[in-house]
Amino acid sequence: MIETRYIHRIPLYVFLATISSFLISLFLFQIFAVLLIVLWLLEKNKSKLLAFDKISLLFFIFIIFRILSVVFSAYPDSSIPMLYKDGIFYLSFFAMCFYLKVFDEKKIKIIAFTFVIAAMAVALVGLIKFNLGFVHRAESFSSGYMAYSLYLLASLGFGLLLYNFIIQKKYVVAWTAGVGLIISGIAASLGRTNIVLALLVFLVSLFFLRINKWFSIGTVLLSVIVVFISFQLNTKELESRIEQPTMMSDREIIWGNAKELILKFENLLIGYGPRTFGEIFTGRDKLQDVNVGSWHNDYIQLYLESGILGLLSYLLLIGFSLFVSFKYLVRKKVRQFEKVLLTGLIISIIAMLLAAVTSGFINSPLIPVVLAFYLALISAIVYPAEKISDKLIAEEIK
Repeated sequence: MIETRYIHRIPLYVFLATISSFLISLFLFQIFAVLLIVLWLLEKNKSKLLAFDKISLLFFIFIIFRILSVVFSAYPDSSIPMLYKDGIFYLSFFAMCFYLKVFDEKKIKIIAFTFVIAAMAVALVGLIKFNLGFVHRAESFSSGYMAYSLYLLASLGFGLLLYNFIIQKKYVVAWTAGVGLIISGIAASLGRTNIVLALLVFLVSLFFLRINKWFSIGTVLLSVIVVFISFQLNTKELESRIEQPTMMSDREIIWGNAKELILKFENLLIGYGPRTFGEIFTGRDKLQDVNVGSWHNDYIQLYLESGILGLLSYLLLIGFSLFVSFKYLVRKKVRQFEKVLLTGLIISIIAMLLAAVTSGFINSPLIPVVLAFYLALISAIVYPAEKISDKLIAEEIK
């Protein structure tokens, strides 16, 4: 049986604080995330091992290949910081996975709603900054517009589907407004890929998952009003994009340089090492933005940093997690809460994977933890504590 040595409300409050501070404060997020990891490290080893499932194993394999790419990096001075900068991403997955298997459905529901409410707050912050003219593209306090937009996109599918569990009318109105702010925040960030993906997420939820039509209408109306007002107050970046509709933000140069490196067939297995963009990219003098620090594509980034092994282990981890989620939904008589949660997770993760084609988050200090949270939730639903306990009892009987 998976058990915690603490009173449940202690890890629950730390968990809630962690997922609430993703883009509100990097400092607070790091404090709460580290505290959650410390609580997990002090748990009984037997319980931690019981929470270790197939998704955990694939996550662990991905970590191993990332570490190997540091050990054999062509530029160790640039790669070594990954070991401590990405530590929260790696360890938080196992901590979240453990506690989500300890918590009951009520607590998991609280966690899911808290995550989306925090995203609504972040969306509001970005819109206020944008409308006041502090920034040309909406962003949060502790992140740029890309991380802000991707974080909101990742929370949108969740927000749309969790509406099914709202009963009181006053919360229905508040939730409609909040989801409208998330969509408006994505639009005000002016990330074209994420705007298209947000529209697709909304349409899939509307036509295939049949979210409430009045909720949908209210969300659309509010989003249109907020976006219209926002672009009346802040027009600089929008005008620039209208004048240059085909501009790819230097991606043609970056991807062209990546193609040259890939065709050299060097460091195929382990790559050049994490965070080595600055060392191996040779076209900086051609860029409009000389501060670019990534390949603007997570799949190129992972391949060049960690080779075939790093990229394939990542794709296997995500692909397997999505596969078992689909399988669970199709073959099991799932409870409504599990069905809604898994469906939201599938939509959100696929949106993140598609967004990673033109941006990237794998080296971000924040967004990878969102992915870790989603994978931990899938693990807790597909491989729950009850399933592990039943399996152990069956083995003891044999």
